[in-house]
Amino acid sequence: MKPLYLLVFTMLITTSMQIHAADNCNNPETQLEMNVCSAQQYRLEDAKLNKNYKELVRKLDPSEKQRLKAVQLSWIKFRDLQCEFEASKYEGGSIQPLVRSSCLTQMTKQRNKDLRAMIEDASL
Repeated sequence: MKPLYLLVFTMLITTSMQIHAADNCNNPETQLEMNVCSAQQYRLEDAKLNKNYKELVRKLDPSEKQRLKAVQLSWIKFRDLQCEFEASKYEGGSIQPLVRSSCLTQMTKQRNKDLRAMIEDASL
């Protein structure tokens, strides 16, 4: 029974630390804060990606939608593999999540720019 209490206690402490870290994204000071803030930035950029993708899909005919879906799925696979590769240099280190999230954020920002350009072209 003691290991269960220890697990619950550890989870509560970790969650509390992450909530505190999320509050300090204007000036993160610890590695945990940097990791949490970087993950938050990625989630925001990923939400924009989903919004932009859906907006573009609404402007395409059925065959274009099918091709875009194939491209998007390939791009996601490439992005994830690229960022895993970049982060693998820091395997086991506390900076690894930051490197991965930063990579995901930057690549997703670029894809958002690409999607926005496609949306503008589809509107013409």
